[in-house]
Amino acid sequence: MKVISIISKHPGCGVTTIVVNLASGLAQKGHRVLIVDLGQSEKLCRWLGINPEPGEAIGSFASRDHIPFQIASSRLGPDFMSFPILLENSPEALVFPAMLEELAYDYLLIHPSNGNLLLKDIAGMVIACTDLSQDKELEELQSLDKKCLQKSTGQSGNINLILPNRINTKEWEHNIQKLFTLADYFGYERIADPIPA
Repeated sequence: MKVISIISKHPGCGVTTIVVNLASGLAQKGHRVLIVDLGQSEKLCRWLGINPEPGEAIGSFASRDHIPFQIASSRLGPDFMSFPILLENSPEALVFPAMLEELAYDYLLIHPSNGNLLLKDIAGMVIACTDLSQDKELEELQSLDKKCLQKSTGQSGNINLILPNRINTKEWEHNIQKLFTLADYFGYERIADPIPA
């Protein structure tokens, strides 16, 4: 299973949009996709056509440690699971990685809440959505890359792709300068083209 976490330091940078579009695209290609929402996002549930009310899930799964997890199918193809209170040392967090392997999905997309990056150790790919209008965007991404996303191996450099989703539309030179600054630090190969061909 491939695990992808989509993150941002700022709200409104396109995390939910990227999660929905990526998950839907993978599902349309025939992959089994599960979105795990750690932030109880009403917007995400609306886009997926899922009622976020408890007990509305179409099925449930009990892990081998007997912790129940509810899974819902979305109208767009990917399945959905919500964990708004997944705490770092809770029983759920400790068995969560093993439980995901039991489910046998092809892709798992993590939609985190602000500051909730508890699944950092299982993410094979991290996509960071950026806000180029923020003065300290580079420093904040560096902090995420080195501290918040540091894997148990102690290595940094876990952000695989940076998506410049939010820009200041009246300050193009400022945007370009910010992009070059991010590219100089992270590497040009890790900056997504904001205008794909």
